[in-house]
Amino acid sequence: MRELKAAGKNAWAAGQTEERMKDYKKEIEQLLDQVGEQKPDPVAEILERINGSKYVCVFGLGTISHPIVAAIRNFTTLQIDFVCDNDPAKWGTYYHQNLKCLSPDELAGFGNDVAVLIATQSYREIHEQLKKRGLNNIHVMTEYRLLNQAYLQRPENLEVIRRNAVRMVDLLSDEQSRRILLVLISNWFLFSIEGAGYRGIFSRDQYYPSDIIQLRPDEVFVDAGAYNGDTLLEFVDRSGKEFKSIFAFELDRNNFTDLERACGQLDPALRNKIALYNCGLWDEQTEISYKSGEAGSESSCMNVIGSPGESGRAVRLSDITGDAEVSFIKMDIEGSELKALLGAEEVIRNQKPKLAVCVYHRPEHLWEIPSYLKSLVPEYRIFLRHHTNLEYETVCYAVP
Repeated sequence: MRELKAAGKNAWAAGQTEERMKDYKKEIEQLLDQVGEQKPDPVAEILERINGSKYVCVFGLGTISHPIVAAIRNFTTLQIDFVCDNDPAKWGTYYHQNLKCLSPDELAGFGNDVAVLIATQSYREIHEQLKKRGLNNIHVMTEYRLLNQAYLQRPENLEVIRRNAVRMVDLLSDEQSRRILLVLISNWFLFSIEGAGYRGIFSRDQYYPSDIIQLRPDEVFVDAGAYNGDTLLEFVDRSGKEFKSIFAFELDRNNFTDLERACGQLDPALRNKIALYNCGLWDEQTEISYKSGEAGSESSCMNVIGSPGESGRAVRLSDITGDAEVSFIKMDIEGSELKALLGAEEVIRNQKPKLAVCVYHRPEHLWEIPSYLKSLVPEYRIFLRHHTNLEYETVCYAVP
């Protein structure tokens, strides 16, 4: 009798899950129907409204302001007149080559003659602050939507997104992942300051969510996109310094110098277990071009591989690690994740490591990367987590 009751309960739970999955599919389809009926494109409409303003100001001078300003300059006809920040130390100083930083009081003096583009994760707080000062022409123009506007506004791509997003609902292993999928796609098209944004799906512990990733004492960790050593050092700390070895890859020469310096400060016993590679990961051994950042800064938040500038060596992960028993792979490599995963096929198929792979650099990576990982290891459980209040840092987790 107990077995029958348990079976009945499990069948009921499975039915509830299946019904909720149908709801997500329906919501995605309804969302994209709504988008398909919108004229003009929301981003184009915002840009047109901003272009009609006498002045344009970017508010915020933190890390994310740099790629946003670059995207505005590279992908729109907008002319930015000045910037603004709440930090008094920045007032009167010039940023982004030629833009003077005003105080909020100075900015308020322009009234409705100025269009303000918020470039900070605290967009709701800044929006409220500016509204109280009498400013009304306020927008959040994210880098993601500017870089991917051409892809997202093509009618034929709406059907591609619809088909693959519906498939993803079945592929994902928990409710939270499916909700994140829906919110991400919604924000591609309907992002607003007053709307849900990303706060409802934001979670901390990037690369180490406790409900998905558990570290073991003998981890062999691959850090692809090791930057200045920040994620590598976090891994060392989270592992309690109990790990077998680390393979760290960083293409940008400036960042690699910082990475070497950071590792050089570790205890020699730990440093000797870390192999550093000044190269990128790809699906073949080749030379690739990339846009370099200044020392101590990320090259860019998105899509830098293939950009004119520096050149460097790229390798296949499977060729480097050889017979090493890789147990955990983290990737954040500016849109090259799928190419790198193709070059890691043997490692993934044979060793089934845990994976934490960024999927926010290109829209299609949101479904292409999870689908590819599942094709290599059908028993992988696939999860999505989102780790900022803006479009950055969506990570696909795959665990056996």
